[in-house]
Amino acid sequence: MTFLIAASICDAAALNIAGKLIDRYGFEKAEQYQNPAVAEVYSRNNILLAYIKEDSINASRLDRAFEVEGIVFASRHKSESSEPTLTVHVSGNPTSQASHGGRPQELAWAWPQRMRNALIKLEEAGGRLSQRYRVSMEATHHGPTELRVPTWFVEIGSSERYWNDDEAGMAVADAIWASLTQPLNGKSAVGFGGGHYAPKHTKYCIKGDLAIGHILPKYVFGNLKREVIAQTSAKTVGGCRVAVIDWKGIRGAERRTLLQTLEELGVEEVARI
Repeated sequence: MTFLIAASICDAAALNIAGKLIDRYGFEKAEQYQNPAVAEVYSRNNILLAYIKEDSINASRLDRAFEVEGIVFASRHKSESSEPTLTVHVSGNPTSQASHGGRPQELAWAWPQRMRNALIKLEEAGGRLSQRYRVSMEATHHGPTELRVPTWFVEIGSSERYWNDDEAGMAVADAIWASLTQPLNGKSAVGFGGGHYAPKHTKYCIKGDLAIGHILPKYVFGNLKREVIAQTSAKTVGGCRVAVIDWKGIRGAERRTLLQTLEELGVEEVARI
């Protein structure tokens, strides 16, 4: 299998992470890749690292430039709190809103086991960093959604101060590498309910035997179509028949509707957290 690490030249965190990957893992310049959307390409064995010219959330045709089985985006994370954060998530727009890339009510392909590898590596690194970072999964959000191969984001947040942190850059570089090279473990699952940073799902994914891909949080349920719920499983590598629900993190009426929908879609196991 061939994989792609994508780092936008518009993104300070991505440049930080990509530089650490090149230095630590011995990537070398690859001259044979010529594409107007790409600035430079490096390679090591079956892994390519591309500096792309557009922001990652808009890289909807990157799979046309490279024949790969998966794309991991090194990226920044931004929030109003500016809290130091290291995150993992899959992209997608669960509702009719698509203001940050991708198409509305469309989810990207998820590869939960690779996301779990990255999350566990970030958790291991967290205690060694001089600056305390929160490590978490995030709910499914933003683009791109159109890529035909699985994608996942591994990010430094949440402000410029942390995007340029060398220790955080190395932690995310190691997590990306682990997502591509470590054995894949955990039964695929999708998550529902809770907040954007999904603390219960994060803990369950790290400590349990499930690998969680898409997470649809509480705040999307007022504008959530059945077809999007179906995509959470249908657009998971190998399919998925397990749902992990933050039981108190979703309204009762919406939870009942969700359970009925999951049963109709053939979900065989529901874990309450």
